[in-house]
Amino acid sequence: MQFYEINTLISPELTQEEVSSFVAAMENQFQDLGKIISETKTERKRLAYPIKDEEEAWFSFFSFFPKENESLEKTFDAIEKILKGEKKILRHFIVKRDERKAEARKEERHRKEKEPEKEAVHLTETEMKEVEEKINELLEEN
Repeated sequence: MQFYEINTLISPELTQEEVSSFVAAMENQFQDLGKIISETKTERKRLAYPIKDEEEAWFSFFSFFPKENESLEKTFDAIEKILKGEKKILRHFIVKRDERKAEARKEERHRKEKEPEKEAVHLTETEMKEVEEKINELLEEN
């Protein structure tokens, strides 16, 4: 099943509480157009380059499942109108996702998080010299 991620960069002038209520209000506006699933907390991020003269922004995203019996074009026109009308949003983008692939990526991340970290191997100075000598021997053979 296809769904969409709606990503927003929100003005850094807002406080954490103001951003949370702003995102909740925005999600409520989209409820009429489809199903919303919030996945993350809003985070303040340093931008790679200035957007509208801002060096930082609040980053937020949520998953959107459009109503099946509605026109996608009309649904996304309405979403674009809402997002573009908000002066607090510096930038937004919508990404089409596949639910099965997203679930597989999520499971892969959880599996990796559970794996114990491999310890780095630290060689003594003597061991390093031995390795270097072996490398030189191999290089001379070729």
